[in-house]
This record gives sequence, C-alpha cells and structure tokens, in this order.
Amino acid sequence: MTQPSRNASLDALRVLSLFGIVTLHVAGGGFADNKPLGFVVDELSRFAVPVFFLMSAYFWKDADLVAPLRLAGKVALRVMPAFAVILALTIGLRLLEGGRPGFEPTPGGLLLLLWSGGPAFHLWFLPALVLGSAVVATLVKFTGLRWTIAITLALYLIGTLIGAYSKPLFGHGNPFWMDRNGLLFAPIFLVAGVLLRRHRHGLACLPIPAIIVAVVAFAALHVAEGYFVVGRYALGHDYSLSTLGYGLAVAILFIRIELHSPIWSTLGQATFGAYLIHLLVLKLLAGSLGLGRYSWLMIILGFTISLGLAVAWRAGRASLARYRAAA
Repeated sequence: MTQPSRNASLDALRVLSLFGIVTLHVAGGGFADNKPLGFVVDELSRFAVPVFFLMSAYFWKDADLVAPLRLAGKVALRVMPAFAVILALTIGLRLLEGGRPGFEPTPGGLLLLLWSGGPAFHLWFLPALVLGSAVVATLVKFTGLRWTIAITLALYLIGTLIGAYSKPLFGHGNPFWMDRNGLLFAPIFLVAGVLLRRHRHGLACLPIPAIIVAVVAFAALHVAEGYFVVGRYALGHDYSLSTLGYGLAVAILFIRIELHSPIWSTLGQATFGAYLIHLLVLKLLAGSLGLGRYSWLMIILGFTISLGLAVAWRAGRASLARYRAAA
C-alpha cells in the first residue's frame, strides 16, 4: 500500500490538515444554521495551511537549502503544473457558466492571478511555496540560519500588522494577497519545518500531555485573537500572532506520536490531489446538489469525496504504470 520509508504520523498530519482546509473553506462561507459556531470552527481550522508549509520544508535536503534557484526550481516543477491545470479548469468552468474570468486581462491582472490564484483562491499556497522556498534558501545562504529565523519572524510580524491587525490598528482592511503570500506568510513556517527536522530527536523528550496542553492553549488564543481582529472576514480571520504557535504545536504533536498503519501513508500521498480539487467538489455539492445549507454534511462529503477521488487517481496511475511495465 505504501513505501515503508514513509512516516505514517506525518501522513496522518497531512490528512488532518486537508480536513482543516476543507472545513475552513466551508466555515469561511458561513454556517447557514449557526454563524457563531462557524466562527469557532473557522478559527480552529487555521493550523492547516501553516502545517502544510511546515511539512514541505521538513523534507528539504541541506544541500538544496543553500541553493535558492535549485530549491525553488524543484518546488516549482513539483507544484506549478498542477497550479496551471486547476487554475485553467476553474476559469474555464466560470466562463462556461456565463461568469467573468475572475481577473483583469492586463499585465498587472495576470501577475495578481499568478500571485493569488484568482478565482481558484485556494491555489495561492502553491506560488507562495515556491517564492517562500526561494526566500528562505537565499537568506540561509547569505545570512545563516539564525539571521534567517530573525528576518522571517520580522516578515511574519509585518504581514500580521498589515493583515489581521490592519483594521483595529489603522481603521481599514487590506486585500488578502498583501499579507497571505510567499514573502510575508510562508517563510517562517518553512524555516520552522527545517528546524523541526534538525531537532526531531530532541522532541522525543517532550511529554505528549504537555504538547496537547500547548495545542489547546494556542487554539484558544487563536479564537480569542480572531474575535478581536475579525472584521476583514465574514467569520474567522486568516492568521495572526498566535497562528505560528498553533501550527507549530500541532506539528510537534504529530512528530512526537508514533503511528504505523500504512493506511495513513496511502491517504497522505493523496492529500495534494485532494487539496487541488476540493473547492470544485464543494462547489458541486453546494450548487448542483443544493447542500450549501448543511455545513457539516458539506465538510464530511467534501473531504471524503476529494480524498477518495485523489486516492483512486493515484491507484489508477499506479495500475497503468504496472501494466505498461509488464507489456
């Protein structure tokens, strides 16, 4: 079912993070039946994207970490073709439905499309991953790891001030693409992934109950902070100061525990494909099937169908490869 070298605990973390992403996209659209609950669910799901950044950098090689172009090129080759396919599919479906393409056909509009994902807004993670990888590797190469930690923390603080805290501090919000990107948001989580990998053996001394307490504490802080800064979003906010601790605590918990079932690795390998298509699945459930008012059902079905389709796709490709090899 899976390669024995894979880490089942980290694959389980990928599956949980996928569930978090599906959940926050349903909750971000509003729980039609219970908006206060939707706010809390949205806030509690915000560990997911940081964890995906963490896990991406967790497996970087040290040689690549000081080669910015090589690292960014490897990451881009792995994720940007999928970005292009899903973006084109999303825009094509909008046009077939008689809607607008979701971006201005100008150089600035095209750049913003590549920066943010445009109508396929969840795809912002992929160019952010490429840019963040280049930023981190460049900083490590020319300043060293300690200065990289300090600089990426500063970038994260700037992003928080112009993002989540812009309205309480300055009286107005800013477009999400100004702070949720590979320059201000991604680098600190990528650095954290590198650090967790290097110090993974030292994490073994941390008691699991203490880590769980940290997860609960940061989750509560994230909800409280979201209640304070909310206003830019209909319900929960994207990220803020406590998001860093929240994502780290969740990642450390799964690094610390030991899972061995191969099913986690089978599912974990399919999370990327499920992430790519989950918004299309949610749109089908809400639009064509009319399930938009049933938030929990949308979450369960959106997660299950997206992951199931991705597992089937991978199994089909593997079977085809075996058939061609045998022929």
